[in-house]
Amino acid sequence: MGFFNSLLKQTPAVTCVLPDSHAVIRQIISVLGFDVVAAKDYGSRLVPAINAAVEYFDAQIAAIPGPFDISAAQYTHHPLVHALFPTRQDIAHALGRSRDIKQPLAFLAGADQKEAFALLGARRPPDHAAGAAAPAYCDHTVRTLAANETGARQGLRTAALTGLVGSFGEHLDKLRKNDKLTRGEWNMENRKDLAVAEGDRGKLVVAGEELQPDNLLQGLIAWLQRPAEHLQLRAGEQRTAGAGTADATHQIDLLPHLLCRDSRLWLVCMVRFPVAEGVAAIQNEPRQDRYIRI
Repeated sequence: MGFFNSLLKQTPAVTCVLPDSHAVIRQIISVLGFDVVAAKDYGSRLVPAINAAVEYFDAQIAAIPGPFDISAAQYTHHPLVHALFPTRQDIAHALGRSRDIKQPLAFLAGADQKEAFALLGARRPPDHAAGAAAPAYCDHTVRTLAANETGARQGLRTAALTGLVGSFGEHLDKLRKNDKLTRGEWNMENRKDLAVAEGDRGKLVVAGEELQPDNLLQGLIAWLQRPAEHLQLRAGEQRTAGAGTADATHQIDLLPHLLCRDSRLWLVCMVRFPVAEGVAAIQNEPRQDRYIRI
């Protein structure tokens, strides 16, 4: 953390709550470049925006329910697990086919950890009939594994923050690739409600001018100030109280939905499962192709 520690020395009045993750630091450097982060006022301008984004992500992630035990042994004993996974084997498929868990799961197994905690996402199939009594779920996926619940939630926060910085870098690449974009195509401030004056719509933004160090820093700060446009948790469905509202299907309906960089809508909760089950699931799956893009 030497680089970020030096950043903080520039801003003694600001306490940064950024997670202790080199991934976030590397992402910022790769997007802004060393020339930008060497500026003497870089830290005092950027740290408050990072803090605000972290606070927002923490509040969103804290609202994700769980952890629920999704071990195979709980399949017939826990109504929520039984309703969420169409078959017991779908639990193993969720673990074995998740692209983001192989390395952390190996680490947990090597550290002799008995349980793993993670975010679980599931989707309703596109052909699911609205109002059906018992919706089926598909593409069950886990990510941000950790040895405890706190670590899993912090991992999700780090993923959200690095993803937010990464999306800014992808936005910059559009201008670098094209060299010029119209003002209507270029959105440096990450605003969905961007208003462009009629006379400016045809004017060109030139990469060589727009991507100067100070503009890059201002752009990233603006990007960080709108984290809800990157990740957002929406409340689950609220069914009218009455007969059957305490059943497992209703409990699933209440689970929140995650909107993020992934174009798919994910029903989410935090889960835990035996590390041994996760290792066995990966060994029995030929590919890991499920993921949630945060």
